[in-house]
Amino acid sequence: MSKIFGNFVKLKTFGNVDNELVKRLLDIIVECYERLGPPVTYPVNLNIFEASDGSGFFACHDALNGRPTINVYLDRVSGLPWDVVVGGVRRQAAHSILHGSPEYYKIRFPAELIKAMHDYGFTENVATQILYGAAMAAKEYAVTKFLIEAGFVEDQIAYARYMLEPTAEDLQAWEIAKSNPFAKTIYLVMTVRDISCAIPLLTDSKFTNEIKYCLEKRIEHLPEKEKAAIRKIVNEINQKFSEDTFRNIKYLLNAIIEDIAKKELEVYKREKEQ
Repeated sequence: MSKIFGNFVKLKTFGNVDNELVKRLLDIIVECYERLGPPVTYPVNLNIFEASDGSGFFACHDALNGRPTINVYLDRVSGLPWDVVVGGVRRQAAHSILHGSPEYYKIRFPAELIKAMHDYGFTENVATQILYGAAMAAKEYAVTKFLIEAGFVEDQIAYARYMLEPTAEDLQAWEIAKSNPFAKTIYLVMTVRDISCAIPLLTDSKFTNEIKYCLEKRIEHLPEKEKAAIRKIVNEINQKFSEDTFRNIKYLLNAIIEDIAKKELEVYKREKEQ
């Protein structure tokens, strides 16, 4: 099925989908545009799938093909609390408003990352994952800030709780990654990515203690050195991020190189040189 709704959304469905659920999801997105303003380019491609093709988020956004595209996977939506679904889908609409153009997804390697590749011997694939994690974290932070300033708070709290709840997959991934300095670095970067959606909520006194507790719970399986690195980055994001997403990406990438990659890979580099 393909149909345009309210000039903003071009809907396509794939597989055997629940039409009532599709309508509820569509209503969330259309309401966002009516309240917050239109996406960068429209109509937005909204693709709703009966099933996902692997691991990942239940909803995601990109603009790699020049137009904002939102994908929602109903098998991943199933079983989630509705406020989490609302929060997550609303975030994708916000991404299309704030980050709905290709330059937010096709970011060149900055000089600092290229230097780190040479200094610590990690591959282009590792560097790409680090850059992706930093860019996504900065965009996720911006989306939460945008939504809570517009009054969408409760669903973003629900979404943050969901993202900060450690899963069996998280713990298993750490057990696999912790013995390899490159895999370990990527894991920590993706942890920053996952918790970035909660960081703007720390400034709301009603939720500060709860979000701090959830953040600590999310990283409690990590050794103290790695916990300290994550906490330092979280604190600096809250203090130093601005309205400029590209500046925030650069700042966060530098912090990741200094506080995570450098510390994790320097020992490996010295051992390799001996």
